[in-house]
Amino acid sequence: MDGFMPGEECQSCRGKCCREHGCSLSPKDMEQALIREGLCVSLSQLEEEELYKVILGLLQKECGRELYAIDRFGSAHGSVFYLRMRHKCHTFIGVDAMGECIALTPEGCSLNEKQRPKGGRFLKSSPDGYCEQYYTQEMMEIDWGPYKKVLSAIWQQYEALFQNDGTFDRCEEDWFAYMRSERERMGNR
Repeated sequence: MDGFMPGEECQSCRGKCCREHGCSLSPKDMEQALIREGLCVSLSQLEEEELYKVILGLLQKECGRELYAIDRFGSAHGSVFYLRMRHKCHTFIGVDAMGECIALTPEGCSLNEKQRPKGGRFLKSSPDGYCEQYYTQEMMEIDWGPYKKVLSAIWQQYEALFQNDGTFDRCEEDWFAYMRSERERMGNR
């Protein structure tokens, strides 16, 4: 495995990083997720329209679980679109800047070593709680560059739809309900 294994400090902080944001995927992680779905395709060989369908299918459902979201950040070259782990109670368009990773359980990450995204593998834990991310935005911009047009098209289509049909509002309501239930659960320990 390339990257770092979670340190003992991850257990003591109960995944502070994971409670704030889902890990970033690399395109290689996306390809591995597609292989787990039974799609053994070379993404670089696909026409844009087919790539759009394949990525959208992955975002909407993987093995019965919705795991991933498109997010974006700004760079000197404009918006960079990429995939990350979805946040609990949220949809596959990442307008929710902060949120608990869908793979986080009370026991830690539900993903095994091979399934952990690059953003998780390249996060070096630290005893002082200041973990360091080695999968940088510059690296992500290069990695995700070939997918920018397709990811941007999916984002634009669904961001507008979810804004207009109330999906984002329902996600927020579900998130606050989830947080209340978690506080109650923790208080009953």
